[in-house]
Amino acid sequence: MLEKVLAGVCDTYDVKKIKEFIEKCLNEINFKVTKSKILLKPNLLSSKTPEKAVTTHPIFVQAISEIFLDLSCSVSIGDSPGYESTEKVLMQSGIMSIVKSHNLKIRSFDRRIIKYIKGISPYSKFTLGEDPDDYDFIINIPKLKSHSMMGLTLGVKNMFGFIPSFEKAKWHLKAGKDRMLFASVLIDIYNVVKPSLTILDGISGMDGDGPSNGRVNNFGIMLTCKSSFELDYVIEKLIGPSGPMPISDMALKHNLIKKYSARCVYPFSNDIDICKKCFVDFKFPKTINTDWRLPVFIKSTLRKIFIKRPKINKNRCKNCQICLNVCPVKAISNSGITPNINYKKCISCYCCQEMCPESAITIL
Repeated sequence: MLEKVLAGVCDTYDVKKIKEFIEKCLNEINFKVTKSKILLKPNLLSSKTPEKAVTTHPIFVQAISEIFLDLSCSVSIGDSPGYESTEKVLMQSGIMSIVKSHNLKIRSFDRRIIKYIKGISPYSKFTLGEDPDDYDFIINIPKLKSHSMMGLTLGVKNMFGFIPSFEKAKWHLKAGKDRMLFASVLIDIYNVVKPSLTILDGISGMDGDGPSNGRVNNFGIMLTCKSSFELDYVIEKLIGPSGPMPISDMALKHNLIKKYSARCVYPFSNDIDICKKCFVDFKFPKTINTDWRLPVFIKSTLRKIFIKRPKINKNRCKNCQICLNVCPVKAISNSGITPNINYKKCISCYCCQEMCPESAITIL
């Protein structure tokens, strides 16, 4: 049975409109929660202000928080940012004011919770920063953004935030340049956490070379679904890439979703064209062009020739050395003025570009 993907258009962060849409969605899918223990998992990638569209918007978090607080729920919020503290990102993103005014509990995802799963990746052991079993419901609140490595970062990818800060680099190291392997890891992490509901903030988002240094774009769309796999796949079909992104590709191969045309309900009717118009100007990362649908041995050779590489803009770089710390293979070294990238060691995970606070690393 396919889960309903419910979509609505909204061109501004109006808390009343957002709440009305989400409440209609909860009724439509019969999502019942009362006096429950709730964990909100937004995208808290790095300490950027709301207009940068890097993190889930504070008004979006406010609307969701108020819905569950009105249902007498205990509401916590948390994530593990790439290299900063959860509190710092909450403050800079504007969400901390919502946390304080609504008495939300902060979870820093700095614990070490071991979980085992027999999933689709070669790995069975995962270390999480928070125990999903401590909550009745986990509400996944991703931001609609492009992603230089995975094409898009949506519902499934957002669960990577359960991996504690620098533990993330270990998974990039294990996957290397194999995007499909990394996709299988992300799917296993998602299935370990098992969020109950995904509510996508696509009112503003990012395209181009995201997820932190791309182009801010006002998409004006919200989506809700119990399954992130289905929600992510619908978004891809609405945007219209040449083929499914790595996560959806792996999900299709393992029957986690079924291959079908874009199917969502707006607003509780079947007008897909309204949703498609939100993405008429969408730009994918340059790196997507290197993921040909060819046999592995041919594709690996072509990728060595045509793969897009991170490059440091010396005029923007402030030598903060964050890129050195987040690089999983230690391919970046300190040269005194600006860091140097050893391309023989680089695995093109683009963590350096993703985490650079100065937008000093571009993909060329």
